[in-house]
Amino acid sequence: MTQSDKKQEDFWFTLLRREDERALWHPELELIFVLKGAGRVCLAQNGPVYRINEGDIFAVNSFQMLELELDGDACALSLSISLHYLASVSPELLNHRVNCRSFLYPKDRQGIYDVLRNNLARAFQAQYKYEMRQSLYLKNRIAALLENLVRHFLEEKEELPEGSGWERLKPAIDYIQNNYREPITLEDLAEHTFLSRTYISHSFRRYLGVSFMEYLTRVRICHAVWMMHGRETLTEIAYNSGFPNVNAMIKAFKQYRGMTPGEYRKQAAAQQETPQTVTEEPDEMNHVFSSLMRYAGSDPEVKQYKEKVRELVIDLEGRKPRITQHWKRIMNAGYARELLDGARQQEIILLQKQIGFEYIRIKGILDDDMCLLRTDMIGNRVKNFTYVDEAIDFIVSAGAKPMVELSNMPRLLARSTSIPTMRAGLVSYPESLEAWKDLIRSLLEHLVERHGRDRVRQWLFAPWLIPDYVDFGVCSEAEYEEIYACTHETIKSVCGNFLVCGPGTTDCRKYLPRFLAMCSRRGCMPDIISFRSFAAVNPEEEEGGLNLIVGNESFPMAVSRDEDILFHLTEEARGILKQAGAGALPLVVEEWSSTIWQRDLCNDTCYKSAYLFKNVLENNAHLSGMGYFALNDRLDEIPPVPQMFCGGFGLFTKNSVKKSAYRAMELLAQMGDRLMEKGKGYFISQRDEEIQIFLYNYCHYDLLYRYRHTVNMTQTNRYQVFQPKEAEAFFIQMSHLSPGKYRIKRYGITRQGGSSYDAWVRMGAPDTLNREESAFLEAGSYPEYRTECEEVREEEPVLNISASVKPLEVMLIKIQKE
Repeated sequence: MTQSDKKQEDFWFTLLRREDERALWHPELELIFVLKGAGRVCLAQNGPVYRINEGDIFAVNSFQMLELELDGDACALSLSISLHYLASVSPELLNHRVNCRSFLYPKDRQGIYDVLRNNLARAFQAQYKYEMRQSLYLKNRIAALLENLVRHFLEEKEELPEGSGWERLKPAIDYIQNNYREPITLEDLAEHTFLSRTYISHSFRRYLGVSFMEYLTRVRICHAVWMMHGRETLTEIAYNSGFPNVNAMIKAFKQYRGMTPGEYRKQAAAQQETPQTVTEEPDEMNHVFSSLMRYAGSDPEVKQYKEKVRELVIDLEGRKPRITQHWKRIMNAGYARELLDGARQQEIILLQKQIGFEYIRIKGILDDDMCLLRTDMIGNRVKNFTYVDEAIDFIVSAGAKPMVELSNMPRLLARSTSIPTMRAGLVSYPESLEAWKDLIRSLLEHLVERHGRDRVRQWLFAPWLIPDYVDFGVCSEAEYEEIYACTHETIKSVCGNFLVCGPGTTDCRKYLPRFLAMCSRRGCMPDIISFRSFAAVNPEEEEGGLNLIVGNESFPMAVSRDEDILFHLTEEARGILKQAGAGALPLVVEEWSSTIWQRDLCNDTCYKSAYLFKNVLENNAHLSGMGYFALNDRLDEIPPVPQMFCGGFGLFTKNSVKKSAYRAMELLAQMGDRLMEKGKGYFISQRDEEIQIFLYNYCHYDLLYRYRHTVNMTQTNRYQVFQPKEAEAFFIQMSHLSPGKYRIKRYGITRQGGSSYDAWVRMGAPDTLNREESAFLEAGSYPEYRTECEEVREEEPVLNISASVKPLEVMLIKIQKE
């Protein structure tokens, strides 16, 4: 069909072959199906170059730049649809981009693409099997195809540029296309198109996404690539393509193709020498187009959901920044007395073996259940370090360092019980500061005598309660200053190099500035600044108009609508430190979790693994330490319940079943020591010859559940309380790999694997478990696993990885050369 014929049509088909030259862009929407062979395609400025094979189908948007190369006798079918026809049938396609690329997905993810192939095959069949050109049936097939594009591939957030400006730009494009061999300048374009230099420069950026010179270079490269399959020398190709010299062409090839022209020609020659099996058949419809026409049968059933495509290009060359796993600094083990329990000790031993935290943080070491301060039969106060030693000795034996909060008050020293709790510990100001200092000094001197000063110097000590308790009536602000300063002084008097950590506030904006001012005034600045984050806000801080469901087991706070609250709190704390002249101090979040509510049933689900992936991978580099809260659901801060999956904070249930949060930490622990790339939803690291790709699709609570309305929540269905979100498909292209075979291992935490809660639901949600059921639950808590092998060739040193991550799922992909 001639160009003049095409202008009179609403849509038309074109057979594409390697020897055909084509423009870098055109105004029509185009759908391309690879009929035979293979090739490469690039759809964005400096974007990845994709390998395409027989059966692949992809869309090219209006005005979108496209570089298409077909190998040998490969061919493809193009369907072009005019703008005026789009306006009459599917006007949505005029304003938003279509993201349709089947080559990003494995064979088991081709459902919606098969529907598209079916509609394309039927439209093609209607065009060439029936004599009525542009028949009503054909238009119906094209309309069905466009409807499929809108339903499954439209990117509503990706708007196309307005269509009027490109028409004025077209003369400039035509001039470049006809004169690219000449040294064209903006002045030349302005003279021949009667447009200003400023307008031309702005229009190229706006409508094509590249500068004028970048577009001109791409045109020249396209022509050079076409000539590479002939016998011309590189000098002749450079001259005939418009490059001033061979070096300019080499530089452009390296920038846009990632290789030199010589390397490209060698690669193209190797592909040309690959044997091709050709079957002679009399009917070309059954030969060239057979790969498409096999889709023209019955309508395929769509079982695939809509996905958002994320494309990443990773260059493995060059030095990469080092990663320190700050998130593995601290694990909160709960209260000191709980470390004397054998089951809790086994959990920590397993945790340290499989993950390995630097510090185990404990609270309540001064509580009465530790028997540290008692009276004898005649009323004398007696210090006893037996239980303290057992707890501290165990932490050291597990290969960790203690992080000790000197907070709660022994009853013998308490002034009053200001805040009633169900635990034995008292939240109170001391009746005597001298007696308090004597207790702290005696404890630290005992630890030095037992473990040695050099070892204890590596531990962390928090002097007292967080400053937030002033507003709860525990003490006045002046009293808080006094006890904090004197405790800090007592710790440093035993050893000036002991490390002090504080204040651990949950409200940096309110408490941290005055805390820093106090420390500066009284000379008791901590060595490490700490805060806490439970993603909670007071309901009056949000304009939601929804009442919080208040209970008697948690502070009356809602989950913040800000899903990046930990990052923003960190930034806020760093700003306060800098303003106070303390910006050089390390900053840690000593307690963090997704909610302050210990009956949040989502804590048991896959949600928690996605939450951990998101917050660890996005905040690890911004903090000197992160202390997840907590190890086990059994904290005894609220009344226990008989249910195994009760919504506690822990990595383990109260009876030591690993939850999805534990499995997430197992995967995160495999992070490398060099950062390749990171962004929302992905984190890519490397250690030695292994590459680790972490993917996650986090979903935040909806408004009702953030305010604890559980109307959509049941014990066995806890996934109806999240904001709706699409699945995310990742296409990751890694370049500059050494040739050879690579083993690819995929680990996923989903509702089908990696979540003991979902395994429990599948087995019928029993109230109690026998030995067989416990073994089944343990097996069900292991992540999904799949392995495969890919070969990287010397002439094309790239590896393409595709993966689909549904909402609330996480994935680790490990790549290692065999």
